[in-house]
Amino acid sequence: MTAGPARETAVRRLADDALVVFVSDVHIGGADGTEIFESAAELAALFQEIGQHAGPVELVLLGDFLDLQRMGPTGQVNGRVVETLDRPDYADLFGALRRFRGAPDRRVTYVIGNHDAELWWNAELQRVLRTAGLIDEFALSYTARFDSRSDQVLHGEHGNQFDPTNRFTDYSDPLDTPIGSHVLDDIVRPIGSGARLTGNLDLRDVSYVYSIAAIPEWIAGRIFYRFLAEAVKWIFILFVIANLVHAALIWLGSPDVLRSTTRAVLGELGYDVGVLLLVFAVVFIAGRRMARRAMAALELRMAGASAGSEPAGIRAVLVANEPLPMAAGVESADIAVFVSGHTHSPSSSSLVRADRATTAVVNTGCWLRQLQPVKAHLGAPHVFVPVFVQTHARVRCSDEGVTVELWRQPKPVPMSLPWIERLAIVGRSPEPAEATAERVIDRLVIAGRETLSA
Repeated sequence: MTAGPARETAVRRLADDALVVFVSDVHIGGADGTEIFESAAELAALFQEIGQHAGPVELVLLGDFLDLQRMGPTGQVNGRVVETLDRPDYADLFGALRRFRGAPDRRVTYVIGNHDAELWWNAELQRVLRTAGLIDEFALSYTARFDSRSDQVLHGEHGNQFDPTNRFTDYSDPLDTPIGSHVLDDIVRPIGSGARLTGNLDLRDVSYVYSIAAIPEWIAGRIFYRFLAEAVKWIFILFVIANLVHAALIWLGSPDVLRSTTRAVLGELGYDVGVLLLVFAVVFIAGRRMARRAMAALELRMAGASAGSEPAGIRAVLVANEPLPMAAGVESADIAVFVSGHTHSPSSSSLVRADRATTAVVNTGCWLRQLQPVKAHLGAPHVFVPVFVQTHARVRCSDEGVTVELWRQPKPVPMSLPWIERLAIVGRSPEPAEATAERVIDRLVIAGRETLSA
């Protein structure tokens, strides 16, 4: 783990009626067709909703709110940021954020992530966001205590420091670029809008595949199902041609010729269909095996590319009471709630320390469309189904302790899968999201130490 920031981390004091809201991985902005954010209306509605809370509200943008990496090379995105803030389709979103911040007892802290690391050293960009009335403070982490729960620390950081491929040594150094930054700069962003290889394989969709380690299976699966659909099409065409020939012979032939011809044609047709089905089965099995071997080889090359180990890394640091990556002077033993983002996967769990104290470990998720794998029938490659993941975390003080909740903002997405893929997961495709669905995914209450000793 890299060293934390040089200066001591400030710990905010919060009134007991305060609400802290963590939102991460929105990824607003992009150039040349690389932008992946599609939920401006829903996020604006969230800002309006939390602004109606009766007490103080702290909004923490927990990293990757803006996606500077997708906007352009390091040090060349200032103009892109200004253009993004002025876009008509984002007027309601930034207007809602501006109104939220301008209300009494409202504060917005922008915690730096890996896709917006330039904000830490680019003073001009910070000035642009402050002048726009959107941000109060820029920070590498957020730490706070409620007045009546001084023994329970609430801590949030983006989480990329637990991911070796996206870990920074020095956020203040413009030349410090992790491996993950090079992948986006040199591969993802240059793909742009000219990335359609076939009718149903567009490399731009690679940005939506969850998780990164699943990209090889997504590519192999799209090619596999494309080939399978073509094979089925030609089997059907040959079957129709054979039936048309048979009908023509019936129309033109005499009764005696008809009987012998019918037997011959039916026998030949049955033989041909049987051969085609056998070939189809062989092709299916062989293609499935080749897809698996190709995926295994690619996965070995991509080992470590996924950020999926981040929750385990966070838990290990907390259990061992090791120093936090982005919070100098804050003892991990005091953390009651640890909130992160980065993985784009919402989650919440708790761990019990040796002293019986409990810590909630929460991941805010993201505000993006994802292609998530669904298991297919007959052992075929997974089918990647589009879903919107729009989640955030809320922390407040209660009589029982510190309460942390994981919330979602349901949003349906059209199911535009090819017919062969829909058939492969028939009965297994996820239910579409509904606006009336339960919004609170999980709730954890972390009791104070005085409760444990009682």
